[in-house]
Amino acid sequence: MIFKSAASCSAMLTLALLAGAAHADPAAPPPFRPDRTTEDYSYLADPARRGHWQDSYKYIPLDSSGALYLSLGGELRERVELFDAPRFGLAGGQADQYGLQRILVHADLHLGTTVRVFAQLGTHEALGKKQILLPDRDRLDVHQFFVDLTPTAGLRLRLGRQEMMFSPLQRFVSFRDGTNVRQNFEGGRATYQHGPLRLEAFFTRPVTLKPGVLDNEGNDEQTFGGLYFSHRLGTKGASSIDAYWFLLDREKLGSGPVLGDERRHSLGLRHAGTSGHWDWDNEGVYQLGRSMGRDIGAWAASADIGYTWASSPVKPRFGLRFDAGSGDGDPADDRISGFHPLFPSGPYFNEANVTSWTNLLAIRPSLRVQPAERLTVQAAVQLKWREDRDDAVYLGPSAPLAATRGNRAREIGRVYTLDANFQVNRNLALRGYYLHHSAGGAIRAVGGDSIDFMMASATLRF
Repeated sequence: MIFKSAASCSAMLTLALLAGAAHADPAAPPPFRPDRTTEDYSYLADPARRGHWQDSYKYIPLDSSGALYLSLGGELRERVELFDAPRFGLAGGQADQYGLQRILVHADLHLGTTVRVFAQLGTHEALGKKQILLPDRDRLDVHQFFVDLTPTAGLRLRLGRQEMMFSPLQRFVSFRDGTNVRQNFEGGRATYQHGPLRLEAFFTRPVTLKPGVLDNEGNDEQTFGGLYFSHRLGTKGASSIDAYWFLLDREKLGSGPVLGDERRHSLGLRHAGTSGHWDWDNEGVYQLGRSMGRDIGAWAASADIGYTWASSPVKPRFGLRFDAGSGDGDPADDRISGFHPLFPSGPYFNEANVTSWTNLLAIRPSLRVQPAERLTVQAAVQLKWREDRDDAVYLGPSAPLAATRGNRAREIGRVYTLDANFQVNRNLALRGYYLHHSAGGAIRAVGGDSIDFMMASATLRF
């Protein structure tokens, strides 16, 4: 089955290369975005700005004025992974190699400037994978279907099934792009934008994944809502400060006869920006509330600082990042101290998803270079320890690793990564990734082994 996936990659590569060579337009269209709902092709209402061959389906006018139009698009991603010791070889983790396939198609209907309907279908396959997880496979389902209402300038109301993110690094609310099936929610979201100010309010339910056809649905036992405030600073908006409140309400936690509810509030601050050669993205979160009759008191913090030598031919960026999340060394007391990362981005740490915010102390130096215009290569090493040596080691997004609670070793291990991205043309992106995760004392104490992980992917957007 992996060979089938590889054949699809080959066919996709040929198609995209032909597409890139088919038209050399000096006024090339804008690049595709990770969030396809933010792409705007209304500029094609002006016939003088058309000319690229893809304009024929990116802008389909439905009336003579051009205010009513349809835009079509999609994505095909083929990904091959080789994993020699999932879960460090513990709890049945066996070497595995497999293919992951994602196909998304969407239609974006604009009914003037006040009403928009966006629909996206997805099919996802795991080819040859030994242990199928929920985000690996989904035969066919509605990934997004929402209506946007814009009653006045600056205000947008979005109702329906949708993806969400609030900041570029997507630390705690993300698209979950590293997995095969991306994260989505059902509910409402209001966004108000006025100059440098952005205010968002939302009330949603996470979507429960099921592997069949058109069977995904909102989770009746979870509610996710909150407020997010962002303000750009300075005349050029080179930095911003964000503040937010998230509420995650979960019912029927626990197992067997011991079930209870949890209401977890997350209060966060973020400051990010650029100045000269420097860039930074710093964030802190404190969590409080009640879970199954116990008080919650947990935290997480991150500081990401970089320096780019822009005048160098390869534009190196030297980065240093600190990440930390609280653990809970005493599950029998009356306080829950372990941080819950909500809906995190797995690739924020690594593509193998073997790092969680829960019970973590980590430092990560990195170097990224651009040896060619469309090629970037990044090497990094991350040193990881448990924040509370009495709590378990956690895998992403927040799963305790079997038998690691109780041994007193603090070191989790060192993670070495090499990541190469090549943007062949506007449509096609290729990526190669390698990870080695050594087994620190906390892993070796329970018989765990080091991890080697390799990934290659090809993504075609249209």
